[in-house]
Amino acid sequence: MMEQLKAVVELARPRNTVISFFGVLTGALLVSTSVDAAIILAAASAMLVLAGGNAINDYYDLDADRINRPKRPIPSGRITRKGALVVSTALFLAGIILGWFININCLLLAAANTIILVVYARHSKKALLTSNLMVSYLTASVFIYGALAVQPTENYNPLGAGLLGVLTASSFMMTLSREIIKDIEDVEGDRRMKAETLPIVMGETKALGTAATAGAAAMAISIMPFIMTAEAFNKAAYALFIIIANLIFISAYFQKPEKSQKLLVAGMAISLLAFLAGRLA
Repeated sequence: MMEQLKAVVELARPRNTVISFFGVLTGALLVSTSVDAAIILAAASAMLVLAGGNAINDYYDLDADRINRPKRPIPSGRITRKGALVVSTALFLAGIILGWFININCLLLAAANTIILVVYARHSKKALLTSNLMVSYLTASVFIYGALAVQPTENYNPLGAGLLGVLTASSFMMTLSREIIKDIEDVEGDRRMKAETLPIVMGETKALGTAATAGAAAMAISIMPFIMTAEAFNKAAYALFIIIANLIFISAYFQKPEKSQKLLVAGMAISLLAFLAGRLA
């Protein structure tokens, strides 16, 4: 029982889901002066939907994971493929139901993202750059989800919409970069599965150049808060974290793909802290 529970937790990828929780909080705080029950529910809802997406991704990626990631729960035999599907369905439903308790906008976005996650999991190895763009959208939508949970009350801060746009756009581009790096890391197994990913179609060197270009765009966008007029946003606190994040991003492109994509995740987490620090300081 404990081994199965560990396998379920691993299917959900808790590191990513925790980041999504704080992503929702950050998106909400950029347009609000306080955190209420609706925002906490939205953060939990996003975690559940993402966890469901991670589980369904493992369900469809079994053959590739036998080569690329044999220690994952399904190829290692710690959970059955059918069991992963049941877990995924339960997580999706729980996330959508929480969205329903918040408001109609959150319900619709949670349901839409669930559909996109399923489509991505089923067709990602044949969708070329489209699959990378889908994941980039899904990551960026976390911040929008947080903002949608904020009710237009006296706590609403419309001046934070510009910062929300910066966070969403930079997150989209950096996620696109990381997804391409991940495809480079998985190229051996994907090639055996006759997948159509960017590094397979255009070569690893050109794919890495595309990833670096998307990353450079994300870093350029991250400079925007310094030239924007934003109420209740501490630019010095933001600078402290965003400079560290950008240095990590730059170093990531000089590493092997496995280490590179992990560094990009670390940099994205610190970027999130930059916006939180700027808003809360």
